[in-house]
Amino acid sequence: MSPHETKAAVKDILRGFGRGNEAALVALQNVDDWQRIARAELERRATAIVQALDDDTLRAIAAGEIDLPALCREVAADLAPKAA
Repeated sequence: MSPHETKAAVKDILRGFGRGNEAALVALQNVDDWQRIARAELERRATAIVQALDDDTLRAIAAGEIDLPALCREVAADLAPKAA
């Protein structure tokens, strides 16, 4: 998704949120640290993924025996549509 598409998608979400609760939308304007909040949410989601892994796999990741970001890249490449 391009930055323009991402921004448009966020605006759509905010419109829907604001229609249901305009006061809450106004309150969101006063939140200062959206970058920190987004980083925390990304970490929470990553934590949700590792909860599906067994103890031996978690120990291997913790010991550096498994490079999870590298595996994510491999899987993403596997899932990507192949050029004709």
